[in-house]
Amino acid sequence: MVLSLKVSDNSLETHEFLESPSPLLSKSKENLLSARQKEAILGLEELIEAGYLQLTMSQIANRLKVSLRTLYKIAPKKEDLLLIAVDRLLFKIGAEAQQAINTDDGPLEKLKIFLHKTNEATKNDTLAFTEDFDKIQGARALIDSHENYVVNLTKKMLDEAIKAGEINKIDTSWMSLVLSGLTRETNRKYLKKASKAETADSAKEMMEIIFKGLKSK
Repeated sequence: MVLSLKVSDNSLETHEFLESPSPLLSKSKENLLSARQKEAILGLEELIEAGYLQLTMSQIANRLKVSLRTLYKIAPKKEDLLLIAVDRLLFKIGAEAQQAINTDDGPLEKLKIFLHKTNEATKNDTLAFTEDFDKIQGARALIDSHENYVVNLTKKMLDEAIKAGEINKIDTSWMSLVLSGLTRETNRKYLKKASKAETADSAKEMMEIIFKGLKSK
């Protein structure tokens, strides 16, 4: 699982102390970009979702219909552009997952919705979830920052589910690692070859089994 979200007063209000990853392109830096550069970033995100890792800077510029100069003003090299685009996508995935949560639900149901929603983001095998992206310098640190946030948030909601009597007492540190890592593990190439099921569907099925076992009798 690789994503993050900004906690608002509308849903996960008890988790505001959890430190969210710092965006690679800060708001202050983004505000300094021209309208054309902002459009280029949005277009780049769409390319990333389609999995275009091997394109050169010139090819990226051609596809986005911008000049190389426009891209170089955003980042000095292609790898940095890819990191920025993936980082922004992960934040968007997290924001969408947060919006899907019903504030009246208990902590376990909130966690289920959150994980299932983020699980759906892997269906298109976006660049962030590929082994090729992991080879880019800085990619591992970026993914780790988002994954660590999800692990901590998952643990917090599991702790709250125990306090609410929704689930049995367990080692929430270990369980948070298991639940938050299911999508990543089922997306590995050797597992995808061994199964005909969609990665997201396989992860969702395993999550449902785990949640069923966690519930208090």
